Amino acid sequence: MKAIINTKLIMEDGIIFDGALTYENGRIVEVGEKDSVTIPEGAEMIDAKGLYTAPGFVDLHNHGYEKAFFFQDPMGCCEHFLKHGQTTVLPTLYCDLTAQQYIDAAALLKETSKKGAGKIIEGLYMEGPYMDGTGSNQKYIIWNDLIKKEDYEELVQKLKGFAKVWAIAPERENMEEFVAYVHEEDPNAVFAMGHSAARAAQARKLKKYGIKLQTHFGDSGKAEGLAQGVIGGGCDEYCLYDPDIYAELICDQLGIHQDEAMIKMLIRTKGVERVCLITDSSCAMGDFKPNEEEGIAYGPDLNYDYEGHLAGSHVTMDNAVRNVMRHSGYGLCHAVRMASYNPARVLGLDEEIGSLEAGKKANLIIMDDAVNIQKVILEGETMVENGELV
Repeated sequence: MKAIINTKLIMEDGIIFDGALTYENGRIVEVGEKDSVTIPEGAEMIDAKGLYTAPGFVDLHNHGYEKAFFFQDPMGCCEHFLKHGQTTVLPTLYCDLTAQQYIDAAALLKETSKKGAGKIIEGLYMEGPYMDGTGSNQKYIIWNDLIKKEDYEELVQKLKGFAKVWAIAPERENMEEFVAYVHEEDPNAVFAMGHSAARAAQARKLKKYGIKLQTHFGDSGKAEGLAQGVIGGGCDEYCLYDPDIYAELICDQLGIHQDEAMIKMLIRTKGVERVCLITDSSCAMGDFKPNEEEGIAYGPDLNYDYEGHLAGSHVTMDNAVRNVMRHSGYGLCHAVRMASYNPARVLGLDEEIGSLEAGKKANLIIMDDAVNIQKVILEGETMVENGELV
């Protein structure tokens, strides 16, 4: 057995300032105030030296790191993000891949998830195939034709159980048939409102199939105007008023994806219980091109496509947690919850990961109050020390 002592524990809804935690065989055994935790004689002691112990971060939406997409270099991506406290990641596949490329990528990522740092892979986030054709890298999108069962049937069969989230555009013709088929074949799959011009009513119609998430809130398109000067409520607005829907939030250094006012509005409206920090990290594919007419702004941790449009980020989850505190004024406990428990709950994995509780996986990070990661423990095995893989 191992014991973390002299630590402050970041819990789901509070902080234990004089805490201890024990773990064995990849699972947390006890957690609480130090005097309430039984530490057996002979246990290996890990002195946190007053730093915080938190649950490992859960990144729902992540395409890859600056050098490669997940499907190109899965282990390199895993090692990169593990160093930043991300102990669970959903590699994200965009709508620029063919059905066979999706299937091949899934097979590769499944194999990677069986060993070492690759164990952070929990499944796929399918940012496609069926969004609305807007967003970045538009000339590469290949799923704009009519939605037909013969095009998606094999894909769904091959990916079911591993594709945890499917991002969709609710307004597309035949979308309900696709969503109903996925739901029937894989009832645990979650649907996200992706790049979409749907009206709220169109999204609400599909909620019964498992819509629980809004893809990177504020950056997924707007509903069509109903009349001059009137904008229809769309997916973002539906996310805001439906208490069951969680919102993904990209929090970059300068507040480009979402500025401070929008971040504060989102968290105040949804509450800290319904916001999930994501990185939307991506491989570098283009360069920033100043274009004030299109509102393109530069951010040192952002990614741009071939036209210079925003195309995700190079944010890591430790930075996202730090940034949301900077931009919103919410505290460390709230920010960590948005990066751990909330996304775990969206995926239905909150019995296994996302918080410090007895019986859950020992996916742990030790960090200071500025979210500088000192140690990362994955299923009870120390993987990172002082920011470097061991």
